[in-house]
Amino acid sequence: MKRFSFLNKDYFKLFALREGKVVLGNRKANLWLLTIVLFATFLAIAFSSGSLRYLYDKMNDPFINWVDIKNDYGKGDFVKLSEALEDDALKEQYHYRGYQSDYYFSWMFFGKQDNQVQYLRCRFFGDINSALIEAILADDNIADGCRVADLSEVDPNTVGVIVTEEMIHNLGYEKPYPAYIDYQRYNPDAAELGFKVVDKFVRLPLPVLGVVRRLPGNVDLISTKNCYFQDINDITYPFSYSDNPEYAASLYYYVPDDLGSDVFMDEVRTLLDEMGCEDISVEDSYFYKPEIVPYKPGSFVSITSDDGEIPCDLTAEIADRIAERFAGDDVHRVFDFNFTEYRQSKQAYISVHFKDLDKVGDFQEYVKENFRVNIEMTQINAKRNFNAVSIMANILSWAMIFFAITCIVLFIINLLQSYFQKVKRNIGTFKAFGISNRELIGVYTLIIFLMVAAAVIIALAAVLLVQLLAPVFGLLKEGYNLLDLGNPKTVISILVILAASVVTVHWVMQKMLRNTPGDLIYDR
Repeated sequence: MKRFSFLNKDYFKLFALREGKVVLGNRKANLWLLTIVLFATFLAIAFSSGSLRYLYDKMNDPFINWVDIKNDYGKGDFVKLSEALEDDALKEQYHYRGYQSDYYFSWMFFGKQDNQVQYLRCRFFGDINSALIEAILADDNIADGCRVADLSEVDPNTVGVIVTEEMIHNLGYEKPYPAYIDYQRYNPDAAELGFKVVDKFVRLPLPVLGVVRRLPGNVDLISTKNCYFQDINDITYPFSYSDNPEYAASLYYYVPDDLGSDVFMDEVRTLLDEMGCEDISVEDSYFYKPEIVPYKPGSFVSITSDDGEIPCDLTAEIADRIAERFAGDDVHRVFDFNFTEYRQSKQAYISVHFKDLDKVGDFQEYVKENFRVNIEMTQINAKRNFNAVSIMANILSWAMIFFAITCIVLFIINLLQSYFQKVKRNIGTFKAFGISNRELIGVYTLIIFLMVAAAVIIALAAVLLVQLLAPVFGLLKEGYNLLDLGNPKTVISILVILAASVVTVHWVMQKMLRNTPGDLIYDR
């Protein structure tokens, strides 16, 4: 405080404030010039930080941090590779979390209307309880809250699908999204049992486990491998209607909670009375197949005859009447599928999930040398480049900060030197009247510090405004705002800039005030 004690004297207004106005320049030109430099600096920091955050999230996104190893069937030892990947030492060495067996196929699905058929690219997961599935069903990827409540209840025996929001729309559905969608199963003979056949295909309801915004590998749908294997099972054909007459004689219904099973049963009983089917009962069902339970809470209802099976033609008529009555209520007829042990087929891919991408290249060499299995170089190179870009962006980010601070320091040096040349006679006079170098340095330190602090505040406010307006003008990438001012680099930069300003003023003023008052007054 001693250094600034003279500021309480009468010549405060004659010296500190007046000199401050001179330092700011004509119409505060120096302040605005410094503000522009700082605005560019903080804008660069915000952009680099936002871009790095986007890169970091992408590089740590399970959608990105996984590598598909394709089974070339006979060209490498795929089985031994699968066994070797269980080794915890390898996980540590190559930075991967784990692996899973995957199967790829394409399936046809009926839309809401019979003519809204879609050809979907499907992926069938060997392990549904994986980091990748958790990422797929994460809150930020879920559409309209449509996801199974407890992922731990989903296991490899589950038969269900996770589909993209875009594909649900292509199938003709709008919000609220359906609890089941219909796989197009080839069953031309099913018409003989009373099933509706469209161009030799029937509707096979598969429960929806989630509706998401995106899926890895640009597929439209994923499911457990059980769904795939039950479809291709060549022993019992559990998904075949024509080979299972008991399906035709059964009436099981899924009823969503927002409709209510009591409402459904009352209306179905009324419908059956109208049809003269007094001997058919409707009740909460003992039927429960955890493998085909959808994401949406609901209950199951069974419609059975008191004296045995319902004839197929009557079953079909009742089903048609119920479908017509509850159209739009998300009520679905389901089946007690005769699931059996499936015949294990060779997986099409092994998917390896990495913690980071630092060892992807080394992992590729290990797989090639030890198991004669090739990994597609395009995928590896893309991940290498992703990692390299992140490192380079970080280096450039700090380089920009260093360059900006250097420019500000040079600006202050040039400002003080040019200013000093103009007022050095006045400063010599001040020294002659007894103002010490410490007091002069203190005054100019305060002036420059306040000017830099004001410029920092104005520049920060301007960049923050740009950041807030970026979404309005569509300056986003996949939902990411590429400007991120609230980061440690901004704080570090502000502290360094203010500290550098103070140090620079001290250094420059000490150098210029070495001369005596006479030398300054007479320009010697």
